[in-house]
Amino acid sequence: MTVHYVPPIAVTSVRLILDNEKLRRGNAKVTTATAYKYGDLLALSDANVLTHATDESTWDVICGQDVTAAEATIKATNGIEIPMYFGGVFNIEAVALNGTLLSTAKYDAARAKATKNKIELSKV
Repeated sequence: MTVHYVPPIAVTSVRLILDNEKLRRGNAKVTTATAYKYGDLLALSDANVLTHATDESTWDVICGQDVTAAEATIKATNGIEIPMYFGGVFNIEAVALNGTLLSTAKYDAARAKATKNKIELSKV
């Protein structure tokens, strides 16, 4: 009898939403050929279109859904919106800029902007 060894794996996840009762959610349009990741810090235009924030101090909302670039093109073409968060308590260790988690050096600027946006970014 052949023995198969399955190596152990570790899966690490960081919870984004820390308080469901305070959560405020809306929907907005996406930009064609642009990938979005759950937890990305995004800018929201006056036309209700989401784009990636240029840095940790220029964002308005938090992305609520993973969307590939191909999916974004289909959604943008058809006017399909994705969820975004504009209020609530979120884990600062789970928010990102264009799919890359923030470094600890960027936490203060992100938290200052969050306060101005009426969002709380907490460290757990």
